[in-house]
Amino acid sequence: MGDEMTRRQVRGDLTRTEILALLGAAGPLGRAEIAHRLGLGAATVTEHTRRLLAEGFLRELPPRTSGTGRPRVPLQLVPDAAHVLGVRIAVDHLAGVVVGLDGQIVDEFRLPLRIADAPVPLLVETLLREIDARRHTTPVRGIGVAVPGMTDPESGVVRLSGIMGWRELPLGRELARRLPVPVLVDNDLRASTTAELLFGMGRERDDFLVLGIGDGLGLGVVLGRSVQCGADGSSGEFGHLPVDPAGPRCTCGNRGCLQALAGQSALVEQARRAGVSGLGEGLPGLVGAAERGEPAVLAILAEAGALLGRCVAGVVNVLAVKAVKVIGEGHVLWPFLGPSFEAAAAAGVIEPLRDPEITVAPWRDIEHARGAACLLLARGSSELKRFSSVD
Repeated sequence: MGDEMTRRQVRGDLTRTEILALLGAAGPLGRAEIAHRLGLGAATVTEHTRRLLAEGFLRELPPRTSGTGRPRVPLQLVPDAAHVLGVRIAVDHLAGVVVGLDGQIVDEFRLPLRIADAPVPLLVETLLREIDARRHTTPVRGIGVAVPGMTDPESGVVRLSGIMGWRELPLGRELARRLPVPVLVDNDLRASTTAELLFGMGRERDDFLVLGIGDGLGLGVVLGRSVQCGADGSSGEFGHLPVDPAGPRCTCGNRGCLQALAGQSALVEQARRAGVSGLGEGLPGLVGAAERGEPAVLAILAEAGALLGRCVAGVVNVLAVKAVKVIGEGHVLWPFLGPSFEAAAAAGVIEPLRDPEITVAPWRDIEHARGAACLLLARGSSELKRFSSVD
């Protein structure tokens, strides 16, 4: 318990966010119970909850007595004390959510937008409209934007997004200049990994991996309760792991990247080359062909699953992190990817790390948007409090 407590006390601003997340999930708790559940010292909890009460994010309930001793004063989250807007950018649409301090979605929307050619004006117009629509119901205190591609979370610069055709796009700076609330821009998988840290796997673990499968492939890494960003936000680009130097060209310009072999578009293209018909626009057609038992598709997916499993096993061996969660639009292919993935992962890890824990989560497109909102929540409640609601 001592080592666990030491790790948990070196969190910086995330501590208050985790207190809010715990109370949002568990309901009112006394300070001693908060300390016990989060592995924090009593003085740490007292200090952070004092600030949260002053900021209006928590309220004290009437004292409760149980036997002898001091009455317990439960603390209750005030989830509507602040709301954050999160959006996820995709090739042909924008998914958005509004969440409260407890991370729960209170509103959501999906807009058919192709913003690749004019990202700043289209996003500004859309976000201003969404902020104004909630002026009197759920006023927005901040905006998180999740982008498919390599993004520097500090500067908000999209270094490279092959799927959107962006390089060195200063998206965060340009949005911040035009919007009346703070804006954070980050990679979409890292945003969802932040949500997992606050409201998912992070409740039980300090170290885990989040594998995102879809048209792109990403790997979120949490070590010591910190989401890893790398230099200039370059971590997590699992899809650009070099696998075959003679392989097909990837959107990044290199050949034989994992994404070019096992990403969604690559799998559809392989199925077409194998003569499979009825694939339509992509993922739904691929799922349908697999469910019909098309031998070529089943073989393609089994090979892709094994390749993904071997690559994940390599990461597990390097980082010694055994818990892996699989998310993303491609989860619908897991019945066909999963068996070979799990077999290859189990065979590839070294003995001390045998039997990695692999879970697959149901997925909706708005989960990346919720992750984007959590980027703001993870920065700490005091940062949200500094910005008044939009008038």
